[in-house]
Amino acid sequence: MLSRNDVKPVSLMLLLVIVLVAGCGLGKPDRVLEGPPAPAQAGGVIPFSPVEEPVNLASFQVDPCGALKRENIAALIVDPPDEVSPRRADSAPTGCSWNVLGGPLLSVRLPAGEEVTLAEIAALNERDPSLYPGWRALSISGLPAAQYHSSGDMKACELMVGMSDEAALEFRYQVAGEAKSQYWGDDRCAAALKAAELVIGNLRGR
Repeated sequence: MLSRNDVKPVSLMLLLVIVLVAGCGLGKPDRVLEGPPAPAQAGGVIPFSPVEEPVNLASFQVDPCGALKRENIAALIVDPPDEVSPRRADSAPTGCSWNVLGGPLLSVRLPAGEEVTLAEIAALNERDPSLYPGWRALSISGLPAAQYHSSGDMKACELMVGMSDEAALEFRYQVAGEAKSQYWGDDRCAAALKAAELVIGNLRGR
């Protein structure tokens, strides 16, 4: 049986154990990546049609949020990505978005509207360049693409990639206010290009 003199040291010891255990539980989760992701390898301009190395979008249409893996989300949104919740579009067009509170927002979707191929969207831009400010043709992972800023919003960068002669994917990357991306800082277009590179690689691997 413990005496009054024994109670105080035992209580202090129990308190110390509780603090140590709680302290271990409060540690931050480990990062998924060992270092910053490598920039995407964007290429020069190639014809919008025909698309020489098409990507099948069947798996994207079934599960658009599965187009990015956990390590991809860490590279694009925040690392570790535990607080990032993919959100599938509730209505057409098919797509998914990933974001974290106070951080970046990435959306990948099929184009909205009647124009669904990059060639059609490029023709629309020629008729009315105000629709796609800053239009710049390039290529990514062997596919034709165009980069622009919708509505002149320089806080967001968009990339349309011709996945085939019948379909395209639109990538939109933005960071609200003065916030910055963990790995991409203020360079929204570099992040959009990396998102496209990762999604294309994943879809080709399915």
